[in-house]
Amino acid sequence: MKRSILMFLVIGATIIFLGCSEDNLLTSGSDQSDQVATRLKSAKKPSANLTGTMDLYFDLLAEVPDDPVWVGTITIEGYGTYNMRFYHLSPFRDYSQASPFEEYFEIYDLSDETVVLGGPDVGVTVLANKPPDPTKYVMNGEIDVAADPFEEWLGRNVHMSGVITWQFITLPDGTVIGPVPETAPGTFRIN
Repeated sequence: MKRSILMFLVIGATIIFLGCSEDNLLTSGSDQSDQVATRLKSAKKPSANLTGTMDLYFDLLAEVPDDPVWVGTITIEGYGTYNMRFYHLSPFRDYSQASPFEEYFEIYDLSDETVVLGGPDVGVTVLANKPPDPTKYVMNGEIDVAADPFEEWLGRNVHMSGVITWQFITLPDGTVIGPVPETAPGTFRIN
């Protein structure tokens, strides 16, 4: 009988010892929540914003909708410079006080034209009363293409704004065309 009691005491002490071990899978609820909280704190969190500076110019020879009408570069903070293009999807409007538009933009690698970010956007150009004074534009959209190194931005919102400069073009026969867009420097942000 003494032997049985001694065996039960040894087994009980072993169970208590293993139950208090940090490596035991059967940890208490508070220990598990502490471990989960520690893992969450160390997990990589996406950046709050991805920002860039756009340097764009208008392609007067673009055939809409097949060719991009705005082309240029974007320098993305922390990632370098990429090419950027905008395909115009809505009918062009005459120079007026406010011109809404729809586009599809692509940011692509300079070396192989791999699209790394892209998506639809809608916006408005608020035009000046005295052409060809510079005018402001704003647009918002959503990222529907995101490749390395920007995969984490898929499905996020994109915001772009800037200033369009305008020009009048004099043809060889003396005809003046314009105002027509010339450049559109601006800012780019994904959140």
